[in-house]
Amino acid sequence: MITKKLDYSKSTEDIFYKVIYPLYAREFLFGSNYEKFAFLVEANFILNTPQWEYILKHWEQKESILTIENK
Repeated sequence: MITKKLDYSKSTEDIFYKVIYPLYAREFLFGSNYEKFAFLVEANFILNTPQWEYILKHWEQKESILTIENK
């Protein structure tokens, strides 16, 4: 079975919550390793640098919230 990656490389908007989060909510919310999450996303999407920066920003925000909650 051949699967085609979804190409968002020309997108200029933050697609995280519209596209990626609905597909990988559990992995995002309960994941503790950004590299593993990025590998999962990369397996199915073609993204540009700003898109990866958006994803990292959302990941860091999540981690920041979890850090505050654990204090």
